[in-house]
Amino acid sequence: MKNRILTWIEILVLTVIAVRPSLDAMGGWPAITFGSAGPLSLNPAGVASLLMLALGFAWLLLSAPGERAAALRHPAVLLFGAWLILLIPWAVVPVYLHGASRLASLREWVRLFSLLPLFVILLNLSARGNANRILAALFLSLIVPALTALYQIAFHEGMLVQKAHRIQSTFPHPNPFSFYLVMMIGLAYWKCRWSERRTGWILLLLLSLGLLISTFSFTGAGMLGVLILMIAIGESRRLRLTILSSLILFALVFVATPTGRQRIRTITQWDNLDEIERTGRETSSMVWRLLNWRFLIRTWKKSPWAGYGLDSSPIVNPNRAYQGTGPGQEPHNDYIRFLIDAGVIGLFFYLIWLAGIGLLLMRAYRQANAPPVRGFIWIAAALYAAWLAGSANDNLIIATAYQYCLWAVFAAALGWPAAAHPTGGHCEEPNAAVNRRNAAPDAPA
Repeated sequence: MKNRILTWIEILVLTVIAVRPSLDAMGGWPAITFGSAGPLSLNPAGVASLLMLALGFAWLLLSAPGERAAALRHPAVLLFGAWLILLIPWAVVPVYLHGASRLASLREWVRLFSLLPLFVILLNLSARGNANRILAALFLSLIVPALTALYQIAFHEGMLVQKAHRIQSTFPHPNPFSFYLVMMIGLAYWKCRWSERRTGWILLLLLSLGLLISTFSFTGAGMLGVLILMIAIGESRRLRLTILSSLILFALVFVATPTGRQRIRTITQWDNLDEIERTGRETSSMVWRLLNWRFLIRTWKKSPWAGYGLDSSPIVNPNRAYQGTGPGQEPHNDYIRFLIDAGVIGLFFYLIWLAGIGLLLMRAYRQANAPPVRGFIWIAAALYAAWLAGSANDNLIIATAYQYCLWAVFAAALGWPAAAHPTGGHCEEPNAAVNRRNAAPDAPA
């Protein structure tokens, strides 16, 4: 009975991965008042996070002791867990000091924490030789966003950002959609590289590239450039030239479109920051970012070591939306976000966490022997590099749909070498119950 329930838990986690990129398009549900906390509203995306926490708790409760211990002592899990524990003061103290008005800090910690059970369960699944199920869920997740994006292109729907038409599909903004597409491009390339039947994967790769162009996201384009450069480093000279040629072609197509040219004219329009701050007039997105970072750095200097609490950047940012009358702007830089939210101390913890994940991916790459597995881990490392680069220019850490899928990729990459060498990795399976569950007749194909 436990084996059957554990199998369904894994199926539900994979289902969350498959549907999460489509949930942001659904609006919030009616607000419910919870005592002194005031009215709180949930939406399908928030419910998915709570479901992930419940599934993680159930998995820990029902899994065999050896299986549970092997997963929890994996260095990536220990690193992730330690980082979340260190973040607790920045989640709790703002609520203690300011009351219900700062529940956003605690809510942000819970959102980040929901990534951990997802990672643990999928890491265990990959270590048992089921990484392809994770990849199947990731590719299924593209169906609804891709169809929605094609509809927006065909009927000129989407968003008008600084007079440029950009598609956002099921995502709240074109930028997070572009982050997600860069990830899918990396996975589709790996399939093209190692699959015996490549035609379908080549078409998927071209479709993803076309949709990425239609987002007209400079952050997404930059992340794609990092991804392609990393892939080129890991390939032969002939493939390296082909890959770099594809990057040049992508840039040419981007420039050839009217919206692309408009975006380039806008981004290259540099204005004096002092004048923009004084007049408040509209400017290019890059100049706006520089001005936004200037406001945030000024605010950070008032509390440099400890910051203001998780998800405090929009609250304390004096740069407000709607000509100063709306909510505070997001940082559009995850490093500055953690500098504001958690100060120098919290930013240091964040950078250690990021560095640790990168080192573990490189170690997994060295441990893998099969070329397809090594190739996949290298793609995961390339996506990791693209994540780091994109974080310097946008809000990647709060793009939850993208983060769920990204950590599914990391789980598949870090668990796969252990599946090939079950006695030599950190996710070895010391308990025979794990093997029995893999062979259970109710396990999905």
